[in-house]
Amino acid sequence: MNRKRNILATILTTALIFTILAGCAPTKNSGDSKSGDKKSEIRTVKVVAKTAAQPYQFFDDKNKFTGYNGEILKEISKKLKNKYRFEYYTVDPDAVFVGLQTGKYDVAVGNYYTSEERNKTFEHSNNLTFLSDLRLIVRKNDNSIKSLDDIAGSNKKLAQIDVADPRYNIIEDYNKKHPNKKIALKGTGFENTADVLKSVANGQNDAAIYPLDGYDAVQKEAKLPLKTVQTVGIYPVAYYYHKSDEDKQLRDDIDNVLADLRKDGTLSKLSKKWFNRDPFSLQGADEITNVDFWKK
Repeated sequence: MNRKRNILATILTTALIFTILAGCAPTKNSGDSKSGDKKSEIRTVKVVAKTAAQPYQFFDDKNKFTGYNGEILKEISKKLKNKYRFEYYTVDPDAVFVGLQTGKYDVAVGNYYTSEERNKTFEHSNNLTFLSDLRLIVRKNDNSIKSLDDIAGSNKKLAQIDVADPRYNIIEDYNKKHPNKKIALKGTGFENTADVLKSVANGQNDAAIYPLDGYDAVQKEAKLPLKTVQTVGIYPVAYYYHKSDEDKQLRDDIDNVLADLRKDGTLSKLSKKWFNRDPFSLQGADEITNVDFWKK
């Protein structure tokens, strides 16, 4: 009987020791824990972009986030791998900034110009991510429009522009500088790019202004009877961030990497790969450093 009791006591003691040791062992986590594990210090960052935005960014057939911004973020992720882990989401265009404002997402990537109104609600990168060649687009057989001046003060119709889009502000600024010869500016909500371009092709409107790279992406599929004429301007593109101290630090960290990527030629290389042109080599491109181009 005593021998059985001794065996039982030994088993219980051994079990207790293993229980204590197990409780002292570190627990693996996904990075959200506050433990001392190195992975726990890595913050998960939610990146949002609009759907159907090739070649700026998209999910490929292997569900990999790629495109111009996808590859920039890949480079950023490498350099900041000890601080951040990036998750990617694509949503309808009108849901991007709604989600960013509520904090559902941390950063929005795309072909975004900054605007005074948008800057009141969000943080934005101080180093540019791309240079956008904003073009005037007209019908292929129309040689009467070569610049914005040819539309101003005439019966020529410029296609409607989303009032939340900085392109709307660009035309507003033009009208302020030309009070006696304004462009008829029609504001609207979000509209599909292909539909806007079709409105020019079918004669409903006479011209539209749109980034050359975005226009090329649509034309590759649509093949509309259109052409581009004068460059309206070369505009810096930025990422937008949820307004919080935490995301402001994220912005600063990404800005440092963006500066390096422009300096070492990575942005030029990726531009050539995804857009078949390098806007960073355009005349005057080196002088464009302030993403708030509208500030005097």
